[in-house]
Amino acid sequence: MHNLSISELNQLVSIDTFNSSSLFAISIIDLSTYELVYANETMKLILADVNAKNCWKAKYDLDSPCMWCKAQELIMISNRNANQHLSNDNNSYATYEHFNEIANKWYQIQVKLSTLENGNQYLISFALDISMQKEAQSQLINSHVQLQQKTVSLEKARQQLKKLANQDPLTNLYNRRYFQDISQKLVNIAKRDGSDLTVIMLDIDKFKNINDSYGHSTGDEVIINLANLLIEKTRESDIVARFGGEEFAVLLPSTDKEGAYKTADTIREVVEKQVLKVDKNISIQYTISLGVDYYDITTDNKIDDALNRADKALYQAKNSGRNRVAINC
Repeated sequence: MHNLSISELNQLVSIDTFNSSSLFAISIIDLSTYELVYANETMKLILADVNAKNCWKAKYDLDSPCMWCKAQELIMISNRNANQHLSNDNNSYATYEHFNEIANKWYQIQVKLSTLENGNQYLISFALDISMQKEAQSQLINSHVQLQQKTVSLEKARQQLKKLANQDPLTNLYNRRYFQDISQKLVNIAKRDGSDLTVIMLDIDKFKNINDSYGHSTGDEVIINLANLLIEKTRESDIVARFGGEEFAVLLPSTDKEGAYKTADTIREVVEKQVLKVDKNISIQYTISLGVDYYDITTDNKIDDALNRADKALYQAKNSGRNRVAINC
């Protein structure tokens, strides 16, 4: 490869090369005075004041040096390298991006510190309009943000649908479907660990009379009230579900029949003692009946076996006068 001499290179590439049709906006600043001593035609098109002396006034219509100016930084590096007898070849450049409010455009700017033989220092600036790239980048970011937002919205919608599929709409308790799903997991744990697992079946005594006497909206208030009491009087690890109408079920992991009976009787007593004020004209007292049984890990195949026995105990409680707890024997 033929190497060009400096004189040959100067013939091919000179400052005039970049003067008329260059994509680069070029300026030269005398660092002893910060006077703008040269601007090519592209730079002149974006200058705030072509006739201004100081570079900050000419370029950006400012009254003092630009906060983002790299001149002093490059001078300090140059002086330090000179003191240490190091070359400035790799340290006399700085590149950054800047939004020019006068031109309303983004520029990528490279500045170079050059020192003449007489010691005068000049800052040569090359600015390339990157507004289109910035706009494309901004659109890409916006698209990404919108996609993220849609993804989050879809996930929220999915979670909401999942919640609705597992939740009773009136009481916000779990529904029978979720109860069946989670009970199988708890059955597997009980079988693996040999731990206790009990169930409580319950419903509201003479609920039809409440609906007939006060209306279905009041009946709904009673159901919601009972649901809240069940959550309040059970543990976080217990599964409380509305099976439908006035019928509820509670699944109690790591709880034997005696413990389940105590929980059931506590709930029964709280319900019996409370007075539910529906509105200023209606106050209701109601009772519940409950049946208790346990899941037998040696003989039961699924939770329905224990639920059926607990349901039989529930009807024993009702046939014995209601407002009581019965254990299937």
